[in-house]
Amino acid sequence: MTVEAHIAVLPPGQEKLELREVTLGPLGPYEVVVRQRAFGVCHSQLDRIYDAARTTSMLLGHESIGTVVEVGPEVTYVEPSDEVLTTWIPRTPLDGRPPVPSRVVFPDGDEARTHNTFTWGTHAVVDEQWVVKAPSGISPDLGAIIGCALMTGAGAVLNTAEVVPEQSVAIWGAGGVGLCAIAAASILGATPVIAVDLDADKLALAKQFGATDVVDVRAGDPVEAIRALTPHADGTRGVDYAFDCTGIGKNIPTSLAAVRPGIRGAGIRGGADVLVGIPRVPFQLDAMDLLNGEKQLLGCVGGSCDPERDFATFAGWVRDGRFDPSALVTDRYSLDDLNTAVDDLHHGRVRGRAVVELDR
Repeated sequence: MTVEAHIAVLPPGQEKLELREVTLGPLGPYEVVVRQRAFGVCHSQLDRIYDAARTTSMLLGHESIGTVVEVGPEVTYVEPSDEVLTTWIPRTPLDGRPPVPSRVVFPDGDEARTHNTFTWGTHAVVDEQWVVKAPSGISPDLGAIIGCALMTGAGAVLNTAEVVPEQSVAIWGAGGVGLCAIAAASILGATPVIAVDLDADKLALAKQFGATDVVDVRAGDPVEAIRALTPHADGTRGVDYAFDCTGIGKNIPTSLAAVRPGIRGAGIRGGADVLVGIPRVPFQLDAMDLLNGEKQLLGCVGGSCDPERDFATFAGWVRDGRFDPSALVTDRYSLDDLNTAVDDLHHGRVRGRAVVELDR
């Protein structure tokens, strides 16, 4: 079987994607072809788009919902007509076979690759470990954002920090990932849930997702504002968990400073700062704040998620009315407008999550 597809490619030395036509196939033993319904446009992809040192053509995108149309001879997990979610965390990393990164060879001989999977196009060719069977009745909006934004933000709260009721949290960055972290904290019973950003529109949206308080960093010292909101019975102030969803180096020591300290001699340890966003440059920490406060700095990749387990949990939140994926999707585009979506995201014009809908 051959499949005609249009795939978004980022050529070397360019910052604009090209939509190229290609016939997909033959497939590798563990590859599947997914016809896309909708996919998210993630901020992490901007780093690759604007990487001047890139010397090869790239395939981009790592969260989507679609339908399997063809499978390789050794594929056992899915079959044609299955609805699946594509993500960048492998579904079965311990089965002894590492997933194969995606690649596509175009008619002119140009070979475009990616670090793991890709989703930007009418179809994607991916290792079966990059797909998860979609829960029954899942909406395109949820399917488009579950494989990165929801997994990363909500997973950090659910899995990395394991937040429990009555713990206090602050989320730096109220974009798509941050809003998912805010929603998860609210669902898990955290209080207060504090959103920190410099965009008034994003802070307003954060309240819709469960933020009990917002801190506009333009209005003053965010650390002092958070401490004022988080007094503890033991006399300390600060949140139990801070989540940095920005990846901006200067924000990380600030978010760490907003975490409550421990009390030496009383057996009370400090809180933790969770790195959710990918740091783009080296950053410096106040080592004495970390040490004297007995605080923790936790790394988090993909929300520490098990995709099969956690995607079912997130879908349950939607079914129960506790999370509205359509509210997170603030900007919608067609495939032909993908470069516009990237430009809007790059210039801060996307409040929540940008999604490309293939049915538009």
